[in-house]
Amino acid sequence: TEQENDKDNEVIGSEISEPDIVQDADEFESISERNQEGQRFPSTTTAFSDGAKTMLDSPEKNVDDTNDEDVIEVDDFNRISEEDIHNARKYWQAIQSETNNLSRRLCEKLRLVMEPLVATKLRGDYRTGKRVNMKRIIGYVASGYRKDKIWLRRTKPAKRDYRVLIAVDDSESMQKSQAGDMALRALATLANGMSQLEIGQLGVASFGEDMRLLHPFNLPFTSESGVNVVSNFKFDDKRTRTALCVESSINVLEGVESVSSSMQLVFMISDGRIERDSRSKLRRLIREMSEKNMLMVMIIVEGKNKVTTSNGNDSILSMKEVSFINGKPHIKHFIEDYPFPYYLVVGDL
Repeated sequence: TEQENDKDNEVIGSEISEPDIVQDADEFESISERNQEGQRFPSTTTAFSDGAKTMLDSPEKNVDDTNDEDVIEVDDFNRISEEDIHNARKYWQAIQSETNNLSRRLCEKLRLVMEPLVATKLRGDYRTGKRVNMKRIIGYVASGYRKDKIWLRRTKPAKRDYRVLIAVDDSESMQKSQAGDMALRALATLANGMSQLEIGQLGVASFGEDMRLLHPFNLPFTSESGVNVVSNFKFDDKRTRTALCVESSINVLEGVESVSSSMQLVFMISDGRIERDSRSKLRRLIREMSEKNMLMVMIIVEGKNKVTTSNGNDSILSMKEVSFINGKPHIKHFIEDYPFPYYLVVGDL
């Protein structure tokens, strides 16, 4: 009787335990799937300043209480509809294929200008080192072991370690002047060309009323990164705060948590229209960037209907402004007093 009771208990225990095990396995699979989805499409919002970090820690705090100069790294991929993602992927593939030849040419040009900075290759004849130069062994033995400079060291620069930030104007003026499409094409050309060259760290940001970091420096720039970047451009900001963008670029480059590179570059892609009152502040900020080993380059993109010659009325090269000196009007070209020492006007790609 006791043996029969033990057998019945074993049967009952097995019937109870099997559904529990299956249920736990289903929960484990669902949890693992959620973790994988979270890793593929992260919905994080990382702040580069204390004010923005406080805003994240306390959601009840009003957004207007934060500093306007905060630069926030965002990922709006989850908040975009599938149709918008599909359209962004289709658009990025189109401009990527159209600018593929330009990206390759740019890569070869930059290969000559931007020299390697990090020593990763072996060279030299040293008495101590990491590896033996086999070409020197015969001479070393034949000299009675006197010519002992047979070692190699990693002293030949072969790797580039630049930090590059590409900032694109996301204001309404870009849409009105039909320069938005040209700006995204210029972005694709720069990003793909520098990725092919393995330039180092590449970040992409948008600016208008504020500045947002769309692609962080610690991730490689891929085709999926381009889709994510393009989907975030709406060209609907009411104003362009160029001085804020320059100041925020300095904070972003200084806030990158990595070994500081010897050269840092900022490419601003915009229609070039800046406020007259901000010119003195821009000159001061550009001098500050030069002191910190940062180079600012303004890429002015013109719309499709604009003529980039001195005879074109809509081109920035033909724009004029009036200033009063001692009560007398003084007319000069807009580009003569431009605060950016390095700029490029692009009319077509």
